[in-house]
Amino acid sequence: MMEAPTSDNNAAVYIDNELVRRTRCGDVSAFEELFNRNQKRVYNIALQMLKDESEASDAAQEVFVRAYQHINTLKSDAAFVTWLKTMTINKCRDIIRKHGSNRTQSLDAPAEMNDGETLNREVPDWSNNPERSLDRKQTGEFVQKAIFSLSPDYREVVTLFYIDGADIAEIAKVLNCPIGTVKSRLSRARAELKRKLEFYVKGEVGGS
Repeated sequence: MMEAPTSDNNAAVYIDNELVRRTRCGDVSAFEELFNRNQKRVYNIALQMLKDESEASDAAQEVFVRAYQHINTLKSDAAFVTWLKTMTINKCRDIIRKHGSNRTQSLDAPAEMNDGETLNREVPDWSNNPERSLDRKQTGEFVQKAIFSLSPDYREVVTLFYIDGADIAEIAKVLNCPIGTVKSRLSRARAELKRKLEFYVKGEVGGS
């Protein structure tokens, strides 16, 4: 009989482990609960990586199907959520690979509209109006574009660290790489984002 831990994080792991155990015993409702507990997390990671709601939804669905099919391969001491994140990243990598290894979006690239017309993504220059501020939604949208314009390797660590809230050690497990590699990628990604978002701080158009 497992003794329930006290901290919130350990409690979550305890609940996941119990649900995994029940799923392995054929309890479909237990996996449905695992799905409900983690659906938003998986979708958000996929959406940040793929920048397409339909693709992210399909990817999330495939991740959970695969998780259910292979749940018996999960080691008893492994965290279900970390395992799920790894499958999500790998699925996104597969999709990105199919679209081309550098599936990124330039901040000043034109965006095609539904009617076939294009909308210029060039960042407006507010240098002559320094007191004008972006509303929160507009700022968030631009940050999202900046993250998506990063290379996939950098996008992964930024997504897991800032969007998902994973720590460096867990990211290393998810990506199956040394902690030093995660720190290096995160540092370079931060520098790249700083360059891309420099216009917002200084009122200048940042590079893409």
